[in-house]
Amino acid sequence: METLIFSVHEFMIMMGILREQKNEGKDIPKESIWTIWQPRYQELDRDLEKLDMMRRADMLFDGKVTFHDVSNDMIREVMGLVDIHLAFEQNLIEEGDLDGDPDEVEIWRTLRLRLETSLEQAG
Repeated sequence: METLIFSVHEFMIMMGILREQKNEGKDIPKESIWTIWQPRYQELDRDLEKLDMMRRADMLFDGKVTFHDVSNDMIREVMGLVDIHLAFEQNLIEEGDLDGDPDEVEIWRTLRLRLETSLEQAG
């Protein structure tokens, strides 16, 4: 079991992907991080909504979310979500979209590498 630390921004994006999948009718397994981490997601969402734009940005990028006892299956699920978001960000860049941000891609690649390392160390 591992401990994972995400920025609030990373966590909210990953959970947002799962929320969209659920809203589209995709079956989310009971052991999914969606089910397990949803209370923290809802709490953070409420907290973020109460903040003005600057404080919200500070919380998203400076705040951290920590989860202990994360299984290898959960890490693999997170890696899949990271891959989905990486593809989205890379597509924005390739299309010349003004929202495309190479720095964002680098942040998510770094997160992906961290997760790979966690899996390798866990054996």
